[in-house]
Amino acid sequence: MLVFSAQPVPGNDAFGYDGAVVNYLHGGRYCNPSMALVFPITGTEVYSMYPPVYQGVLLIWMKLCGTSAISAMALHVALFAACGCLTLAVIRSLFPAAAGYGLVAWLFFGFTFDDRPEALAYVFGLMVLWLVGRQLAHPARGFGHAAALVLALFLGLYTSVIVGAYFFGAGFLACLAACGWRRNWFWLAPFAAAAGLFILITLWIALCEPRWWAGFMESARQQSVLNSGFHAPTVDGLIKLARTVPVFLLGLAALPLVWARRQEILAGECPWLALAAGILVMGWLLLGASVTFLSPNYVNYAIYTQIILAAGLLALVQRHFPARERSLRRCLVASIVLVSIRALGMTTWGAACAWHNSYPRTQVVLQTELEPFAASDQPVLISSAYLYRAVELGVKNPLHSDWYFDHAHWTNNVQINALVRLQPAKLVLTQFDYYRAFLAPLAQLRQRPDLVAFRVRDLTGVPVPDATPWLHRIVQHLSWAPVIVEMDWKTKF
Repeated sequence: MLVFSAQPVPGNDAFGYDGAVVNYLHGGRYCNPSMALVFPITGTEVYSMYPPVYQGVLLIWMKLCGTSAISAMALHVALFAACGCLTLAVIRSLFPAAAGYGLVAWLFFGFTFDDRPEALAYVFGLMVLWLVGRQLAHPARGFGHAAALVLALFLGLYTSVIVGAYFFGAGFLACLAACGWRRNWFWLAPFAAAAGLFILITLWIALCEPRWWAGFMESARQQSVLNSGFHAPTVDGLIKLARTVPVFLLGLAALPLVWARRQEILAGECPWLALAAGILVMGWLLLGASVTFLSPNYVNYAIYTQIILAAGLLALVQRHFPARERSLRRCLVASIVLVSIRALGMTTWGAACAWHNSYPRTQVVLQTELEPFAASDQPVLISSAYLYRAVELGVKNPLHSDWYFDHAHWTNNVQINALVRLQPAKLVLTQFDYYRAFLAPLAQLRQRPDLVAFRVRDLTGVPVPDATPWLHRIVQHLSWAPVIVEMDWKTKF
């Protein structure tokens, strides 16, 4: 899809993580000016809103492959390939071969986009599970193996704290379960060492580099982890969970059967079962938090481990519940269909959108629309997917369309007030951003002709799912075609 239709289109926050490297490679400082309104340290001094390992990898990649959106997407395809190899390596090296795991590989269709640092964190996390699996299967591992595990754990945490913690917990619980039959507590030592190293370095940064730490806290105050309290699961959140990681629901449904025959199942050493159990428990801790405390999008963090969990369920059922194997395989086929909805949308609807509005054609449009602002200080609100091109064209005052107001102090009119205060000359938006975030405030501004007059030019040649409220919950963000909003402000502030 990347080669033939330049999909997936980078998400609404992709440039938030890539922009500092892009700015640096175009002769600027290591900061992201498009976000300076909300993140002054990250936007004008030093990018420190996220752990630094991903930016280091991105810097090397973009030095070799350029700073375009396609370059960023290609990096994530490479990371996806690495994750796929590691996931299958865990299954092939640890799980009984007789179960046959061709079916579970189809679950990879559930992962159709990734444009955040978490993509690299998955690589380190899956490396953790591979190292843990080898440790459980072949206990006579030396210092080198333990050091590699510590390094993978630490790099995962310093790429994405939440993803790193998720894989840290899954690996730790697997080792803890395995200690039940071998009493080898040395298996837990790498986890203690990695946690200690992470805490020490974080404390050093907080004490010795206060601006870096202030930049991180600047970001943390905007995130739902700190701004949202506990809440009852919503229908949308539960639907997202079911369509993204349905195998965890199958694992939960299997628990009564496992409990009824627990003595038989736990009678012998079973490294693959310990790993599957660690993934199931840690997965449900994450999934429970995602629907009650964290953002519902965090269910995506379990998507690779559900493939390993599916292999564990197949092995378990084949060995202890053979009469139920056919039912499980049918459930897995249903899960594959469920997680593949976006993949089907990309290969059909998305391909049609790309046929009418290709990536190269969009770059020409962006050049026409944005070149005048290379010589003007007028602010322009630009979607993440187009900011790569804006920096290449030297736009002086590009503003990230997600970060032109303070999300931590959200009020009913915060978007309109921010637009009136900034008075952007133009909005250059993806279909996703236009319908998700700007349709309502622009409708309200249309009622104030004394403030502004504007004209909307939607350049799509194919209707997009983002335009239909019920449909964009199923598939969205498939088109490169921009929506251009030209604004003529009547009163200058």
